[in-house]
Amino acid sequence: MLEAVFLVLNGVSMKHILKLVLCGALVWMNPVAANDAAGVFTLDVDDNGEVAPLTDGLLILRHLFGFSGNALTDGALGENSKRVEASAIDAYLAHNRSAMDIDGDGEVRPLTDGLLILRHLFGFAGNALIDGAVGALAERRTSLTVVGQLQTLMDTDGDGILDSDEDQPPVIALIGDALITVVEGEDYFDAGATVLDQEDGALTNQMTVTGLDAIKGAAPGQYIVRYEVTDSAGNLAFRTRTVIVAAERASITVLAASPEATSPLDLLAAPFEVIGAFDAGIDYNSCENDGGADCPNMSWQLARDLDRGWVLQVSHSGAGKLAGLYLKTGPAGPVDLSAYGRGTLEFDVKIISGDPSMVMKVDCVYPCTSNDIVLADASMGVWVSYAVEIDDLVSRGLELRAIDTGIVIWAAEFTSTVFQLDNVRWRANIDGPGDAVNQLDPPGANWVNPNPIAGFEAPAAYAGYALAWSDEFEAATLDTQYWNYEVNGNGGGNNELQFYRAENAYLREGLLVIEAREEAFAGRDYTSARVTTQDKFEFTYGRVDIRAALPTGQGIWPALWMLGANFPEVGWPQSGEIDIMELLGQEDDRVYGTVHWQNEGNKAQYPNTGAGGKKLSGGENYHAQYHVFSLVWQETQLEWFVDGVSYLKFEITDNANLAAFRKAFFLIFNVAVGGDWPGSPDQSTRLPQRMLIDYVRVYQAVTD
Repeated sequence: MLEAVFLVLNGVSMKHILKLVLCGALVWMNPVAANDAAGVFTLDVDDNGEVAPLTDGLLILRHLFGFSGNALTDGALGENSKRVEASAIDAYLAHNRSAMDIDGDGEVRPLTDGLLILRHLFGFAGNALIDGAVGALAERRTSLTVVGQLQTLMDTDGDGILDSDEDQPPVIALIGDALITVVEGEDYFDAGATVLDQEDGALTNQMTVTGLDAIKGAAPGQYIVRYEVTDSAGNLAFRTRTVIVAAERASITVLAASPEATSPLDLLAAPFEVIGAFDAGIDYNSCENDGGADCPNMSWQLARDLDRGWVLQVSHSGAGKLAGLYLKTGPAGPVDLSAYGRGTLEFDVKIISGDPSMVMKVDCVYPCTSNDIVLADASMGVWVSYAVEIDDLVSRGLELRAIDTGIVIWAAEFTSTVFQLDNVRWRANIDGPGDAVNQLDPPGANWVNPNPIAGFEAPAAYAGYALAWSDEFEAATLDTQYWNYEVNGNGGGNNELQFYRAENAYLREGLLVIEAREEAFAGRDYTSARVTTQDKFEFTYGRVDIRAALPTGQGIWPALWMLGANFPEVGWPQSGEIDIMELLGQEDDRVYGTVHWQNEGNKAQYPNTGAGGKKLSGGENYHAQYHVFSLVWQETQLEWFVDGVSYLKFEITDNANLAAFRKAFFLIFNVAVGGDWPGSPDQSTRLPQRMLIDYVRVYQAVTD
């Protein structure tokens, strides 16, 4: 039989080669690179339902040796072959070449992979199968692993199913999710499953389903639906679906109608104990639990509804002043409603008179808020039910852990409008709140003072100057008589990545701490803080000293800076900008001073690039110890200092473009994350990062 193989392989020289091959001698040939575009493939190359060494094995070996045309097929086609054309056989083998990488070395060679196939078809086993026929870089080096790979290409019974798939259990695929939650009392409709067996085909109709009867009318709990089938070979397969029957989803009532109320406060439910309003007529201050007696543009009272009983009725004046009603927590303070993530805030409104346009929001501890949401118009004389997705409120800035209003609501036109409010409630999602909005403990909760090196201390006084204002940050909380918290995620105009929140700025041990954190909030992946003295402390000319230890790390961007007080009116850069200190966290041994303004309609700055700045020597940085960053601002000059040493000056000439620097400015302290200048954080960035500010002092020249 072997002589026939040799002759068919075309001549004496080939006979000599194959004698060496079948005896285990490895003859080096240039490898044929494996083709990664393999499709469904079996060793039945001539497609006659049988796999034989002197047909299929020979065709494979000839192909790998580069035979084509008649030289490929002559004498190598079995009886009843369906694939007989040399071109078809060559294309079939070429397309599936990677499947013939039997030893798993990433290449297909005739005297390794081809030889393994031929030996296997001749019945070789053990060392006789693999000796001299396994590549040096092969992953499959034992006869067991080689045979296992070959079995994945065999269809010895010609039924169109690979032998490796024979007698495999059926595959059951669930339709829909494997975990389903339904509310108690709701009907459960099972989506079912499909079954496919390699040998028997579709067996869905033979599947049995158990467990459904237990769910009908079930009490809250967990139930299992089982799908089971047995194929013709006796292989059993099953899958299960878990059905959780949940009690009516949790809710917290804020306000609801009452049949016997004597006061609007009787409609509230704990922990909400305050009905109040903010009113533009009293400079946006509030009146609470007085029916609006101290609010000139908003009042509230009980009103009788024929179907519901006593409800809350709210009236706007006709003065055209903004005012909004709120339902607020009592003396116990804000509440944690994070369990209501993915839930809804629901409420009913009926317009009695006036404009039907409504606006609502929810506030957390000031200045945290969801910001305004415009509702679809209500209807005159008819109750309209609203459901606002709590995740929508969160995406706009709401912090669920510190809610202090159940709802804030007003008529959008706020002119001579009367509406009624009822059935205000927060409802949880039956599947739970999902991932927490904030993965970390609140900022400052685990505060440990890193105690940077003491570093430089500024003098307490300067000749010719008097202290005009300072903050030593010795109080328990930031003094909002002088400071504002910014709350936004607009990227600062620099494509920054953080959301600024009030919580990320706090006082500890005589320090103002601004903390940048990696946490998902309001559509951003980082949070931080920015505080300003806008409209509260603004000044023209003087000396500013700020003692601080700065954060570090790729993409971290702390800044101590100022904007012109007319910024809201004229915008930037017309207002002017003075950067007392900026630092790139990845370059924490250098700080920069910069000035920005508008020059003939164009943005201008000095210095013109990020070069220069104040670089420390001796391996020191601005993170490990405190430094004092100073600006001396005179009518004709700006001068920047670090630790009392001047490093930059800018002349303020009479040029009209520089007029901004002869007007009042306010202070801004912040830590940005990412942005056009520093770039984004990377794997080297360690968060949270904190800027520690020991004090800020503003001196102004003494005049005679």
